[in-house]
Amino acid sequence: MEFKNSGAKPINKKPRVSFIHGRLGPHIMHGRLAKSIGGEFQMVDKYKIWNDREYGKLYTIFAWFYNAFAFKKPESYDYFLVSGPHFSPIIMKIFRLKKRQKVMVHLGDETMYFLYDRWYSPFMRKLLVTLLNQYDVLLCEGQMANDLAGLNGINKPLRFTTYLGVPKERLNKLLEVKPRQEVNHFIFISTGPGGWRTYYKGIDLMIESFSKAFNERDDLRFSIVGKWNEDVQEDLLKNCSKACQEAITFLGHTNDIDALIKEGCFYLHTARGDAFPTVVLEAMTAGLIPLISEWTGSKEYVKKVNESFIIPLDQEVVTRNILRFADFTAEERKSYSDRSREVAKEFTEEFALKHYRDTFETIQKEVHQAR
Repeated sequence: MEFKNSGAKPINKKPRVSFIHGRLGPHIMHGRLAKSIGGEFQMVDKYKIWNDREYGKLYTIFAWFYNAFAFKKPESYDYFLVSGPHFSPIIMKIFRLKKRQKVMVHLGDETMYFLYDRWYSPFMRKLLVTLLNQYDVLLCEGQMANDLAGLNGINKPLRFTTYLGVPKERLNKLLEVKPRQEVNHFIFISTGPGGWRTYYKGIDLMIESFSKAFNERDDLRFSIVGKWNEDVQEDLLKNCSKACQEAITFLGHTNDIDALIKEGCFYLHTARGDAFPTVVLEAMTAGLIPLISEWTGSKEYVKKVNESFIIPLDQEVVTRNILRFADFTAEERKSYSDRSREVAKEFTEEFALKHYRDTFETIQKEVHQAR
């Protein structure tokens, strides 16, 4: 959607923003971004629960409409910021909102890549593209998500690239971490616990590739931090040798990730569409050397360390690069570790919040000019 300049002067009144998020709550940094522009938090299914439940299609559609029409005093808001693509805000836009009110969606999940990868059925893909084209503004987390939106035919809304940063309470702690640069220990951090997230996070590809590499070097180690169901773990490890299975450790959930990070040297994250994962930033801030897929949004800053650390979603290529990393000299490890920290320090929470506020100011100017 394009807004033409009508010569209207911007108003000085501070806009009121409703931040609509899923039932489990927003990502910690998504919530802070929303707060930075004055977002007032509200669950997408506040009036009729459906999110994160399996109630059936008819009930879910009914709940979308119910929540759209039950929303209290929508006329009092200037902007609606939605965390992820939801239908209720668009239903509300069609039936209840004025032209001056704008609905924005923050895209920081798998949606853009799954559309591109044809993960969804043809019907669901068409429905999602139609839905997203009804939003006034797309706030795409990272340049990769922005590019994919265009490739997916989502061209009607204004599109902006936004960023995340390392939470301020984590920054200094991570900078104090001293990784074990002498070991060939790869770390991956993400929670499943299974299902489509196994594919999305690329954990199947990482374990298969690590297993092939382990057949050539038995000094390799791979630790996976985060909750993954036991049946998922068994399925992922079933084709690994017994020795390789012992070299791969599922550590589960922990409140002390730093203690685990410092035991590693490398960070492996070959995801399929992870928009802009802060965990890669955190690992790099701690001095781990990243190896990521070309479909991980972190490539935007990993290329500043070394562009060859960004690789295709191909098992043989991932295996080859795991072995290449294991062959790094002590000097190379220190150099890449230091450079990883230097690059990651550019993406702080302070940077992300300021960039988000500046982006929102630009959006307001565009909207006011269109009136």
